[in-house]
Order: sequence, then C-alpha cells, then structure tokens
Amino acid sequence: MWVRTDAGGGSGLCECISGRADTDVESGGADMEEVSVYLVEDEFVIREGIRKNIDWETYGLRLVGDAADGELAWKEISELKPDIVITDIRMPFMDGLELSSLIKKELPGTEIVVLSGHEEFEYAKECIRIGVSEYLLKPISREDLVAKVNVIADKLRVKRKETEISEVDPGLFDREKVLSFLRSGSSDEADRLVDEIIEETDDGMRSQMFRQYLTMDIYFATVRYLNEIGISKEKTDELAVDMSVLASYEDTVECIRGLLKSACELRGFVRNTRHSEVVEGVIRYVEAHYKDEELSLNQVADNVNFSANHLSTVFHQEYGKSFVKYLTDLRMEKAKKLLRETGMRSSDVCYEVGYKDPHYFSSIFKKTQGMTPTQYREGKGIN
Repeated sequence: MWVRTDAGGGSGLCECISGRADTDVESGGADMEEVSVYLVEDEFVIREGIRKNIDWETYGLRLVGDAADGELAWKEISELKPDIVITDIRMPFMDGLELSSLIKKELPGTEIVVLSGHEEFEYAKECIRIGVSEYLLKPISREDLVAKVNVIADKLRVKRKETEISEVDPGLFDREKVLSFLRSGSSDEADRLVDEIIEETDDGMRSQMFRQYLTMDIYFATVRYLNEIGISKEKTDELAVDMSVLASYEDTVECIRGLLKSACELRGFVRNTRHSEVVEGVIRYVEAHYKDEELSLNQVADNVNFSANHLSTVFHQEYGKSFVKYLTDLRMEKAKKLLRETGMRSSDVCYEVGYKDPHYFSSIFKKTQGMTPTQYREGKGIN
C-alpha cells in the first residue's frame, strides 16, 4: 500500500508500508561498517512505514530508535548519540528546527536530514544556518530517502577511517616516496614502488589496521594530488577503495598497485590535455606576433607560463617539429604569400614577416625553399 499524507503540514511522504518493494539503491551488505540512525516523525503511519519497510541492515544502517515529536526524541537522542537523525520539520511540542539546533549544539558530530512539506526559503535558510546535512522536500520515495542517507553514511565512514588511521604509527611508511611517484613516476614504476613499500612495512602489513592505514593514506594522498592537477571529483571517486579487500594481505597489495597505476593514467591524461592546450596557445600567439622581429621562445614561454626548456620539449612532442622550425616555416609561408599576391619589394617582405636583415631573410628563404625570393616571384617556385 502506498500512502501520501499532507494533513496539518505533515510528512507528505510516499512510502510502501506493506511488503518490501524492490529497490535500485546500492546496498553494502554485512561487511559495511554500521551507522546508527534515529527517526523523528509525528505521522504514525509514515513513521511505521519508514521504520519497518526499510531493510536498514542491508545498507549498513541500524535504526536505534524513533519518536513522534522532538521533545520525546531529544531525551533518547542525547543518550543514544546516533550518527544520523531523520526528522520531520512540523511537529508538536518541539519542531524539527528546534530539535536540529539542539542536536548540533550538544552533538555536533551527528548529521541531520530534515523532511519538509514546505518550499519556503526561510525554512531552508534556517536549516543551512543550523548545519543540517540534507533538506528534502516531500513527497519523497523510500528509495530516494535511503540514497540520501547512504551518501551521508559513507562520508561518516570515511571520517571514521581517517580518525583511525591517524592513530596508527606512521613511522613504518615513507610517504614522500608516494608523493614523488605521483608527481613524476610512470605506470611501469608502480610495481617497483609497491614492492619497496611492502618491504619497508613488512611487520606492519601483518596488521589489518595498518593495511587499512597504509592503503587509505596512499588513497587520500593520491586523490588530493589528482584534484590539485585538475582531475574532477567524479573521476577520483572512481578510485574509491573497497575496504573489504584490505582483510587480505595479497588483495591489499594489488589494491595499492591498481590505485597507483590508475593515478598515472589520470595524470597522463591531464598532462596530455594540458600540453595540447598549451601548444594551441603557442600557435595562436605566434600567429598574432610573427611579425615581431624580437619574438622568441622565451617570450612565448612567458605568455603560456612554461619554462622555455619545458615548452621546447612539449612543443616538439605535440607538434612534431621544434619551435624555431615552426616559426621559420610560418614566416616563410607568409613571405611566399606576399611575394605571390603583392608587388612589395623583397626587403619590405622581409620586414613584414619579422626579419630585420634582408640578406639574412634571403639566405633563410633560399635555404628552406631552394631558391631566392626573386626567383620565387618570377614563378620558379609556383606551380
């Protein structure tokens, strides 16, 4: 049976309350670290529907209690200290906003999900001020509610792991090796790095807690680095570590190896993309300034925020020729066009394409085109 209620500004929640409908929300199973949830909802039918017809354990959640109003709820919440509180906003005695404010004052680590049948901006603004995690408008399906709660639960689990691994002795692990690898190591070097890490931390690797610490430390360092160089959060989220594999020594090693190799691939993608964009910027700049006789690699490098040596290497890799050859070829093409289409003297053409010495211009022209500018104009180089 599906129920929707709007009476008295109540929940307006749609929920299957007889039998369990199939859901597409991803579940974590028994291996997922448990997160406690408390429910506050004054509509009995809705409260019972949420309480009984969500398979909390499947999602690594445990419903530790429920109440019909904020006043009754607070007495239990202050004792149970749940990780997440789901609360209606309009309730007798103590409403959801007052309860949320009290929770955040006394239990700042508890996350709050507010259910509201009202779209008024003032409600949402007050929830933001209090520090509510989610403000959900009703009606909302069970699947959507579970999905939102799952996101918060996952963040809480990550925070717990960060706290746990911060308590593990880091002395066994040389973090700088990983940071150096992330900056410049190749995928082929990942195997050697992992072998070195395992050799250095052999004693620690016998402990599952240390394996978790080691893997998560490498994971967080990797994600931070990739985010810094422009990899999107959506991409780095794909690197998320399945904590269940860390129960095994061998699986932990393969997890770290895969993480580092994936980081290399993502870094390479960003660098290739960035290098292509830089080369395109160089080409645009040279097209606009090739007439400047002072134009140089250093000048162009400054314009694209690269060192001259680095830009020279990148340009050659991306464009297939050196910067000097590209600039020379461009100037020669511009000179040939002027010689074909205008009556300008060779010396004037020389100045027009960025050379200040007509003799040097003629010498370069003959060297690259196999004839002098005069011979080219006379038609010997024109098909």
